[in-house]
Amino acid sequence: MKKALVLVSDAVSIKNPYLIKTIKKLVNNQIRVTVLVMILDYHLAAKVTFKLTKAVARENSEAKIINWFDLLHEQKGIAVSLQTLDTIHSGEPEKRTFELPEHEKIERYFDKHDLIMERIFRQDRLALLKSFVDGTLQTQYYYDDQQRVREVVHFQDGQPTIYEVLNNTNQQLYQFIVKQPRLRNYRVASDSEFAARGAIVESDLFKGTPRNTVRFEISNSQFSVHDYVTWRPYKNVFEFYAGQLRQLIDNDQTTGIFIDLELVESMSPYLGTLKTFNY
Repeated sequence: MKKALVLVSDAVSIKNPYLIKTIKKLVNNQIRVTVLVMILDYHLAAKVTFKLTKAVARENSEAKIINWFDLLHEQKGIAVSLQTLDTIHSGEPEKRTFELPEHEKIERYFDKHDLIMERIFRQDRLALLKSFVDGTLQTQYYYDDQQRVREVVHFQDGQPTIYEVLNNTNQQLYQFIVKQPRLRNYRVASDSEFAARGAIVESDLFKGTPRNTVRFEISNSQFSVHDYVTWRPYKNVFEFYAGQLRQLIDNDQTTGIFIDLELVESMSPYLGTLKTFNY
C-alpha cells in the first residue's frame, strides 16, 4: 500500500484519538495520505476541516486534507430557484444589528416583533442566513467566501430534515433527506481499544476471556440520497460515500481506505475489493 484515503464523515470522528494516530502512523511509514472530510453540513464541514488541518500540522504529518464541498465547484446539476430568498428580502422589516467578538456580526429582522430572518457575517462576509416562520427556524442558507449559496438546509421542529447541496452557479447537485439514526452494538474483548468508545450494555466470558457488548450511539443521522449529477440511484448514504471514495481514488485497488469503526458494518458491502481498514 503506497497511498491511503481516510474518510471523516461526522464531527464525532475527529474526536476519535485513533484518527490522528492512524494518520501519523501511515505518514511515518512513507504512505501518501489524503483525508476526505465528507460532512453534509457545509459549515460543520469547514470547521472540522480547519480543526483537522491544525491537528495534523501539530503532529508534523504531511497529510492532505480535503473538504468534499471543494470538489463540487465544477460539477453540473439541475437549475433551482432561490425565490424564498427574494421573499425574505422583500418588505421593510425592523432590523437590529449586533456586533460580536472575533469580527462576527448578526443582523436580525422582525415583523411585528416576530423574528423572520437572521443574517450572520464573518469577516464582513455573509456566511449564513436563517429564515423563520412564527419564530421557528425553517431554512438555513450557507454561503461560501464569494457570497454564493452552497447549501440549503430545511428544518422541522428545530431539526434538519433536508440538505440541498449546490455548486457555485446555484445548480442543485445532491439532496439528502434525514432518516432516523440507529444504535449499533458490537461485541469486543474487554481490554480492546474499542471497548472504551461506547456504553457497555453487557459483559460475559468467551472461552475464559472477558468481553463486553458495547453500544455506540451513532450521532450522524442516516440519509436517503438523490443524485442530480449522474442520476444514479443509491440504496443509502453509505453507498454514496463509497461511490465518492471510488471516484476520488479512480478505483485504484492499491489505495487503502480507512473509515471509522462505527461505519465499517454499514459501508463494507459497498467497498467491494478495495482494501479497507478502520481507525
